[in-house]
Amino acid sequence: MPPTAPLKPGKPAKAGDQAETSSQKKKLVALAAIITSTPFFIAVAVHILALVTVGGVVVFKGGNPLAIFTSENVDSGDPGAESAAPPSPDDNTPEEPSTAMSDANPTPTETDNSTDILALSTPSSVPSFAPSAPAKLSASNPGQGSGGTGTGSRGSGGSGKGRRTAKSTLFGFSEKMGGELEGTMYDLKLKADGKKPSGIDEKSFPEAVRKIIRNRFRASSLSEFYRVDKKFFATQFFIPLQEAGKAPETFGVKGKVKPNNFIIHYTGSFAAPEDGLYRFVGLGDESIIAMIDGSVKFEGNWVPFLSYAERDDKQSDAVLEFFPTIDANKPWARLRQGEWINLKKGQSHQLDVLLVEQGDPKAIGGGNFAFVLLIEKQGAKYEVTKKGKSQRVILPLFMLEPPDSNMEKIIRENKDKLDVLTKDGPFFGTSAPAPAVDSPPSEPSPATSPAPTSGGRGDTAADPAYDPSWKEESSGGTGFGKWILRNNGNPETKSYAGFYLAQDKEKPGITPLASSGKAWAIFADGEGFQETCAFRSFSSPLTPNQTFALDVITPTPKSNSGSTGSIGLTLRNGSQSEKPGDYNQGARFEFTALEGKMNYQIFDGSDSSDSGFAIPIGGVRLEFTLKTPETYDLKLTPLGGGSPVEIKDRKLGGNAGSTIDSFGIFNRDSEANAFFNNLRLTP
Repeated sequence: MPPTAPLKPGKPAKAGDQAETSSQKKKLVALAAIITSTPFFIAVAVHILALVTVGGVVVFKGGNPLAIFTSENVDSGDPGAESAAPPSPDDNTPEEPSTAMSDANPTPTETDNSTDILALSTPSSVPSFAPSAPAKLSASNPGQGSGGTGTGSRGSGGSGKGRRTAKSTLFGFSEKMGGELEGTMYDLKLKADGKKPSGIDEKSFPEAVRKIIRNRFRASSLSEFYRVDKKFFATQFFIPLQEAGKAPETFGVKGKVKPNNFIIHYTGSFAAPEDGLYRFVGLGDESIIAMIDGSVKFEGNWVPFLSYAERDDKQSDAVLEFFPTIDANKPWARLRQGEWINLKKGQSHQLDVLLVEQGDPKAIGGGNFAFVLLIEKQGAKYEVTKKGKSQRVILPLFMLEPPDSNMEKIIRENKDKLDVLTKDGPFFGTSAPAPAVDSPPSEPSPATSPAPTSGGRGDTAADPAYDPSWKEESSGGTGFGKWILRNNGNPETKSYAGFYLAQDKEKPGITPLASSGKAWAIFADGEGFQETCAFRSFSSPLTPNQTFALDVITPTPKSNSGSTGSIGLTLRNGSQSEKPGDYNQGARFEFTALEGKMNYQIFDGSDSSDSGFAIPIGGVRLEFTLKTPETYDLKLTPLGGGSPVEIKDRKLGGNAGSTIDSFGIFNRDSEANAFFNNLRLTP
């Protein structure tokens, strides 16, 4: 062991003792040649020789006796390169160290190990790793990806606020650095107390998951089930075939959460590295589901005839080796393709990813599972590989930041089973990457929303009138009457429609329009045709040259009832509001996101209904200016930045000469959440 206290300096040798001292040095040199068979004795020998020859003191830095033989920085400011990593505040259940395994030709970053590695078992060939020192991460390595511009430092934390001290597991990192998707495991077999059975079994599990998805992962839909305290923070999803029991083991609840009928919900935000149409491609056993801004855009379901998200996404290339295939289910092992999504560079959107494991309670270890989530950009060129009669397009792994050394190793060792692109991106993180070594940190430059029109009267979801909830007859701000909230939802018939106060900590996608992190939200989804409408009157009718403005986020509707879904705003004569279907009673102007249309539609007294303004996922600021009793101007500005579109001298619809007395914000069977905020009247 290293000395526990500094050695005392030796006294200067006297002249009469020089011969004896020389003899002692020779003996020590000979002794040093004998005892250098181990690294420890090398260090001891160096100490003794240094002590005798120079009379100095050698202190081991950070408890590492080999530091003097390496290139590690052990200057006075270094806290010790081999000191133990501090525990994560979210890591309440440390895992037992795994057995050490060495690589034949490890790269420099692969020799750093961590207690947070998920040890894979048969049939996967990926080894476990021994716990040791914190991972040392390499410098920044930005580059161009096949689907976009890659920016980030390899293995770095997404927030740019520091570097990770532990390697990833297959379910993410145990430490939160910022920019990841926060993952929480729920056992649907147990009630919230974690002790009593919930009554959910193999037969009722699919419907329980569907209910959670229909409710867009709202806390109320998850609160009845047992939530595991330990969290993981994911930046990609690449989980090779293994026993389902590895998930509860990694989350620290092995033995408590049996490896079946559980879900892992990840939530956070992402942004495209460049403009384009993108879609998720992937597959999960049982399922991997992706939702953007409250709307399901992809379901990679293992069993084609069983859907948890009530979708039927198209099958794509075969991936037999990556999933648990037998002759009977080989046709199932095909990637699924989600719907195309129009994304703008740098615009942040909420992303929810759900891993579903139904499992087999009779199987050892709960049976097997595997998950992968890829991303495809329309128009991008990708390599195509052929194997026998089959071929497959090699797509990029969906990544918020570059994979760390452990995930790179797992991906590399499974290349023959499923080859994916990871080098140089594209990366979809919303936060700046960690700076390169010795570089000062830089602050990200987020897109900013246009400033609301100054002056006049207005209201926002942050008004105290809506604390703690948005409800019937609540009223904040000035210039408006009380809210009248109408919907036809009936949970007993699996029809969901209603209102709530959204917060950006749960819905990051609302940030472009949120005030103090809040916005109004309306939803209409489930079975049948759902309708929701929030009515409100103006304190007095609109007058010429007066402007009414609001911010909206309206995902493209996708009805499941055979009807046409829509989300939007009407400006109305009168104030009829007995039922949600009254949304267009007395309407003189309607602005709507209409199913099947890429652009917003306008229904008024003019002939053309197409606004020519594409529906931006990040939201839009609408400014309606009444010019005369029969005409108006409209200005549409993308939230988060972008050029506005101005539409001049449109004709109002409805009864000529009638006043505009109220408005209605509606959601009609869109199967999505819509968000509104920042009402304003000027002057």
